[in-house]
Amino acid sequence: MFGLFGQSKTEGPQAAKEIGLLGTDTKFEGSIRFAGTLRIDGTVVGPISAQPGSGSVLIINQQAIVNGDIVSDAVLISGKVQGNVHASERVEIFRSGLLKGDVYTADIMIEGGAEFQGYCHMADGSASAGRVPAAPQSPPKPGPPSRR
Repeated sequence: MFGLFGQSKTEGPQAAKEIGLLGTDTKFEGSIRFAGTLRIDGTVVGPISAQPGSGSVLIINQQAIVNGDIVSDAVLISGKVQGNVHASERVEIFRSGLLKGDVYTADIMIEGGAEFQGYCHMADGSASAGRVPAAPQSPPKPGPPSRR
């Protein structure tokens, strides 16, 4: 459904057609359920979810702030997210993006400069493949000096 860096490709009847927008100066507190594509430019405090397998896409733009768990087929993050992300198809975190929370997905892309603090749980579409740390827990220990 998505190419490199979120470039969309048309794919059959699963592709969602509805588009929603939460504007820059908007602050929403509560649960959001959506269908199709939802673009967030403002602030959301609370969970955001779509029906899994519906072709849903959640776009969190650069100035957006989301504090809550997310469920969508695809999640594209350029803003700030604090919460767990469940994306059955793909998660993309762009250079300006910040994600503090665990990710559950089949495919992930993290652009250079993005920040991800959490665990990534990769699934093959039916089951989780286990816990994979997002970053090393400690730096590697230096070895003995080499002699030339």
